[in-house]
Amino acid sequence: MAKRKKKHPTPGDVMVITGIAALMGLAIREQLRLPKDQRTWYGTLFNIPYDFRWPTIERLRETFWNKDTARVLVPQFFGMGWSINFYPLINPPPAEQRPEPPVTRISQHG
Repeated sequence: MAKRKKKHPTPGDVMVITGIAALMGLAIREQLRLPKDQRTWYGTLFNIPYDFRWPTIERLRETFWNKDTARVLVPQFFGMGWSINFYPLINPPPAEQRPEPPVTRISQHG
């Protein structure tokens, strides 16, 4: 049996992990700076959603199988970032309920 080589993190891996840890630290610091009765443990930081509340089955279901929204990317039920809402992928809304795509006009100068 051959020995496997240990995979060492690349500098890019280290940068990503450091960035994620820094963002999580900033989000937690933001909550800890609030008075105890005003801490919600969820919100956004640089438009990135976070939720550090104790996970529940209801929030898990609302994240991964939410019938009330057509959004595919939704905030995580625990942690930072976004998750995939599978309901609109499996059950797409009828065409008449879909939002109109933005119209882009290309001006032609002649």
